[in-house]
Amino acid sequence: MKIVEVERIVESGEAAALLAEDENAPHLRLADHPVWRDALAGALPVSDLQALLTRLTPVVAGRGRYAFIAKIAVIDRDDGTRLFDRLYRATHEADSDADKGWRLMTEALGMSPSALTEALENPSAEAEDLIDMVRLHGEQSSAAEAAGVAWVLERQMPGLMGALADSLAGHYGVAEDALVFLRGEAARAAETQEWVRHLIDKYFLTAEPYTVFEARRAMREIGWAWTALAEAG
Repeated sequence: MKIVEVERIVESGEAAALLAEDENAPHLRLADHPVWRDALAGALPVSDLQALLTRLTPVVAGRGRYAFIAKIAVIDRDDGTRLFDRLYRATHEADSDADKGWRLMTEALGMSPSALTEALENPSAEAEDLIDMVRLHGEQSSAAEAAGVAWVLERQMPGLMGALADSLAGHYGVAEDALVFLRGEAARAAETQEWVRHLIDKYFLTAEPYTVFEARRAMREIGWAWTALAEAG
């Protein structure tokens, strides 16, 4: 078998330009899936919304609770300090308790505690896949891949949680005191976007062309996993 040697990877564009293209890629925009558009507009039947949030439960709480902290295996000392500060706050601030807050919100929507417990103890294949891919790219892949995954997921999650809270309050009759977790996540949008922007600038935009390619592939894998979770069931 002949081995083909590639002397140089020719990029199709600068990393910043490629990322700008990805900004509008439908499968990388969390709230643009038709199921989520309906949920945020109040057009999704309550039973379908309950099923969607049940599928999402082990991703946001339980096993996946700390998946969206932009973990990076290869990181410098200053960024490591910032990362552990964010982890500390996520584990010590009452409004950040996803296990408690997500359950409070979903039960207020009429979901049974036993269904939520079942979802946590036996996540769907789609939920497991999303969690595993986030951890793979965050903890075992390059810093550029981890930053790309954070750009897709963590950058958008606060806004999505805020929009979900608005929809639950405005369209589904969920009381505001059951939306503390979602509101808390939404309040961290600016901080989260600044953190992810820093990671992108430092680890993605400075990467070699092939590393950028691999990071964008990881981003698409995460986008497809999110889509599969939205469409499951």
